[in-house]
Amino acid sequence: MVSPSEARQLLVAYFAEHPPAISGELYIDPEWHEDADDYLPTWGSREFFVDGDTSYGRWDNSAIFIDKRTGEVRSDLHTPNFDKIRAMTPVAVPE
Repeated sequence: MVSPSEARQLLVAYFAEHPPAISGELYIDPEWHEDADDYLPTWGSREFFVDGDTSYGRWDNSAIFIDKRTGEVRSDLHTPNFDKIRAMTPVAVPE
């Protein structure tokens, strides 16, 4: 089973190989969501999350899931996963 801190490390490694197409500095928020199968990290630009500059908000419809059993990081679209995402619960994943 992948712990929240291990999932964060997996996400950092994923972004090192697949840099997201965002404006600003990449920021991984410590407030994620989870269900029995996956973690759903919250990420985007530091300018948006920390500084509150809405012009740095993401509009890409992408969601990244981290499988709790295997550690696989997969990118998918938010819209077809809407019900799954709505059913997830908050989890803290500090740096």
